[in-house]
Amino acid sequence: MEFKELLAAFAEEYGIKGLDGADGAAALEVDGLRVELLEDPQARSVLACAEIGLPPPDANGEFGAMMLQANFLLRATAGATLCQNPDTGTYGIVRSFPLALVDTASFGAGLESLVNQAENWRKILSGLREAESARAAADSSDDSHHGMISSGFVHV
Repeated sequence: MEFKELLAAFAEEYGIKGLDGADGAAALEVDGLRVELLEDPQARSVLACAEIGLPPPDANGEFGAMMLQANFLLRATAGATLCQNPDTGTYGIVRSFPLALVDTASFGAGLESLVNQAENWRKILSGLREAESARAAADSSDDSHHGMISSGFVHV
């Protein structure tokens, strides 16, 4: 099956309009999440990518380690790969679908899995960003370390 054929069959099966794969790319929205579909002619596959968000302030810290561990043998990504878009800096999750092995049913199931993983990782990323913001707010409101300078008293 070819890229455009797969998209046409998938669109017909699920009643999606405008999913034609012109120029080797298409996009659809699933539960408010945009999924980009790209033809990879060299690998004869379809790449599906969903954005999960901007990196937390400590991008190479806890979340970066979580991403690397999740990508190990694709255990915590259901066969997808967590990554960072070099153009935008946003994190995403990508899954490849070999055209020789995929049909509309398996493509639909794979996209559903990708969307579920994207939603899970969005929640994790959001939680880490909220925790980082809370820590930063707590650090900025804790002026006890300024006590000697601002009040003239030494705190023991």
